[in-house]
Amino acid sequence: MLKEFSCGAVLYKMKNDNPLFLLVNSKRSRIWGFPKGHIENCESEIETARREIFEETGIKNISFIKNFRQEDVYIIDDTASRTDERQVEKHSIYFLASALEDASDFDKNEILELKWANINQARDMLSFANQKKIVNLAAYNLIIGGQHEQSAFKR
Repeated sequence: MLKEFSCGAVLYKMKNDNPLFLLVNSKRSRIWGFPKGHIENCESEIETARREIFEETGIKNISFIKNFRQEDVYIIDDTASRTDERQVEKHSIYFLASALEDASDFDKNEILELKWANINQARDMLSFANQKKIVNLAAYNLIIGGQHEQSAFKR
């Protein structure tokens, strides 16, 4: 089974003492999620996350929160685009980062829409249960209460 690794971030900004999370709507899949993408060349996970955030949202000025790394592991059946392997074990690694500027220009080839969402909107909009857990149990709790649990989620 092939393994693929992507990195990105749960990106947030504060408004009236409440975090707003930046969600991206993928042009390819039409689902809401976090900015992320494949590791290229010899990039570190953080370098990949930083590059993907900039490419997908136009945000360059961010600050990563220390000791936050969540991994979502799942199997995708990719028979339509692969001939060598039918299933791929996908690892999506998310960091937590504060946006120090607003989204300016996003990649319209990959992204349909960007939206800053409060925690309730984010839970409603995110497509996958593990992403909802990451934003709710890990990111939101850390931002609001200073507590989080580092873990790997499996679908």
